[in-house]
Amino acid sequence: MSGVIWSKFFWQDWETDHAVRLSSFAAQGLWMRMLCIAAAHDPIGYVAVAGKGLDETGLALLTGRQESEIASLLGELERNGVFSRDRQGRIYSRRMIRDARKAATARNNGKKGGNPSLSNPSGNSASDKGRDMGEDKPHKPRAKSQSEKLRNFSSGAGAQKKSDIIELKEAFIDG
Repeated sequence: MSGVIWSKFFWQDWETDHAVRLSSFAAQGLWMRMLCIAAAHDPIGYVAVAGKGLDETGLALLTGRQESEIASLLGELERNGVFSRDRQGRIYSRRMIRDARKAATARNNGKKGGNPSLSNPSGNSASDKGRDMGEDKPHKPRAKSQSEKLRNFSSGAGAQKKSDIIELKEAFIDG
């Protein structure tokens, strides 16, 4: 048993999955048990133990139910399209397989340093080609004097009449 010890479960997906909702409460319970088996054993996503798919007999042994009841519930789940089968007949969860592939890709990318589309061995982005970016230069803030602020205020779109500017300047300097 070397599957995952935890995984994301999307409650909204369970509630809105029409295939699951069309199934009886007992069949939904069996499917949840099968998901637990699929998460706990390799390959992840397959209702299998040690790579060997479980049939009605194996599921009956693991769930403590009668084989005939399991066969009936499995038939219901399959008719409703809740799960899929591979070429070998093993039952698997499409969502778990998709999530396991994404996790494997993320794990491999993490080993390489992160998102492969962001890593670039040259260190330059495509827009930096042919340019020497030089060293980073610290930003030196520059303080503006009071008169410079007034000059910036009095020009441009917000400029006022000359008398208003003089009045404002006197208030600004006296205040």
